[in-house]
Amino acid sequence: MVDLRGIRHPLRPAGHGRLPAPPAVDRVRADGRRRQGLILGWRRRATVAVATVALLAVVGCGSTVSPTPGSSVTAPATSATASGAGPAPTCGPIPPVAPPSGLDQAGWWRDRTFYEVFVRSFADGDGDGIGDLKGLIGKLDYFNDNNVASQTDLGITALWLMPTFPSPSYHGYDVTDYRAVNPDYGSLDDLRELVKEAHRRGIAVILDLPLNHTSDEHPWFVGSKTGTGPYADWYRWSDAPQGNGWQPDGSRFYYAAFGADLPDLNLRNPDVTAEVTADAEFWLGTAGVDGFRLDAAKYLVEDGPTTENTPETHAWWRTFRSAVDAQVPRTLLLGEVWDLPKVSASYVPADLDLTFDFALDTGYVGAAQSGDAATLMRLMTNVTKLYPATSGFGAFLSNHDMNRVATQLDSDPGQLGVAADLLLTGPGVPFVYYGEEIGLTGAKPDERIRTPMRWDASSPAAGFSSGAPWESMSDDPPSLNVADESASNSSLLSRYRNLIHLRQLHPALSSGTWAPVASDSSSVVAALRVAPTETALVLTNVSTEPVSPTLSLESSPLCGRPAVFGAYGQTVTIGPELTAAGGFHDYRPVATLQPQSTVVILLGP
Repeated sequence: MVDLRGIRHPLRPAGHGRLPAPPAVDRVRADGRRRQGLILGWRRRATVAVATVALLAVVGCGSTVSPTPGSSVTAPATSATASGAGPAPTCGPIPPVAPPSGLDQAGWWRDRTFYEVFVRSFADGDGDGIGDLKGLIGKLDYFNDNNVASQTDLGITALWLMPTFPSPSYHGYDVTDYRAVNPDYGSLDDLRELVKEAHRRGIAVILDLPLNHTSDEHPWFVGSKTGTGPYADWYRWSDAPQGNGWQPDGSRFYYAAFGADLPDLNLRNPDVTAEVTADAEFWLGTAGVDGFRLDAAKYLVEDGPTTENTPETHAWWRTFRSAVDAQVPRTLLLGEVWDLPKVSASYVPADLDLTFDFALDTGYVGAAQSGDAATLMRLMTNVTKLYPATSGFGAFLSNHDMNRVATQLDSDPGQLGVAADLLLTGPGVPFVYYGEEIGLTGAKPDERIRTPMRWDASSPAAGFSSGAPWESMSDDPPSLNVADESASNSSLLSRYRNLIHLRQLHPALSSGTWAPVASDSSSVVAALRVAPTETALVLTNVSTEPVSPTLSLESSPLCGRPAVFGAYGQTVTIGPELTAAGGFHDYRPVATLQPQSTVVILLGP
């Protein structure tokens, strides 16, 4: 247990000018001294439980930081002597402490942890077996209870809702009305209430917005099929198929890349663009949502046989973005670009704010499964170079289109835990798929990776509903549920809670840059996370064997002579001795790094 009193100590790297600094505010006490830290927005955490992550706080250069009452702290240790070390760079003054990112600020998403919700499967508020918005409102405290003394919430600060629009399907990606709420889920007033209550807890809300296609039952498409009238060219029609994806309709064909029931909109038509842009603006204004997850973002505008990532698609997103930003400049536009990292990164930041990186998902799960970190280290090094330095991509382990991560890892506790470590101490903006935090399993078909959430061991639906669920429950044992895992400090849910709270408390983890650190162990993922006011060294052992890693780094923004002043949950170690470039050689921060575990070390001048 680490008692930090909700305070982040302003431990800054040297060379502050080398890094882009966020807007800062000088916080000075009445006696003229700068505050020792900044309370994180609405969340004044009294304590942060660290059951699976050993947190080592490191300061130096004469800094004086008082330990909190009851914590176990030893006297400062000297820095390690490294071959070829020194003289280290001189430390400059500590910069002003940046304010927390509020939802009224551009870039508010950079330090958030998101949670993907399938409303139909999350919580049923009226007992009809279908999840709904009122049920979701009733579970908001599970994400973030806004209670300064509580440690029972997950620490989530943003929600992504899978489609909530009227639709003939269970999944909702075939929309029939872009300005209404699916009656299975509730009403527009219910959605407004959800957003209001989420915002009261400091939780952002974004909607899933499928703009590439509609349902074949949408009035626009029904009108377009006639070949006349205002909607005649709102979809792509031809007298003969032009390649793959063309569907027959009488004597004509229409383009529908994802199946006959999902006809593609003709986004070359300025009337279509104007209408769907107005639909997005409706939700920003009427419901107050904070942004959109944009489905199938690379497919919007075809160019002959080229159906993905065309210049016209990039240009369309820039036009859409300009219009949305003109109404609500802080709006998040998050794109699903399921492609190679260099392709998904090409949409950021000019077209979209974030895109999901699908390669990193594979890398995290693969490293957890194999126990080998070398491939993941190369991947992370390449991926982080492609995107903007801070939070240019969404990171995740699985989503609604994939077999669940627990199924991919055969529900192995160690592998699931280390995968969570990698995600929640790693770069990018993390997204947790509902149920992932309790180890919910599921393999395709799609309905089986979107089964109802398990809240307790009760019948008939594990606390999801008082009635029969719309889809049968997952094939997991009854003990796999939120209530039982909340009662265990060693559960996967507790590990997620600890990691998310730790990430939210430390800007180096939540929004810092990422740089690889060389290790002599092929099972260790080692990286330096750097924020303007804080630097963290993160070590994760993905293998099932203990290791004693020795680390090297050619250069970094570090300065002075870092020295360990306290260790939580781990034997006290020594800090590195820096070279003139701020690097270090032959640094051994811990005698033993336990199997499938992570150590986070805060470094300062």
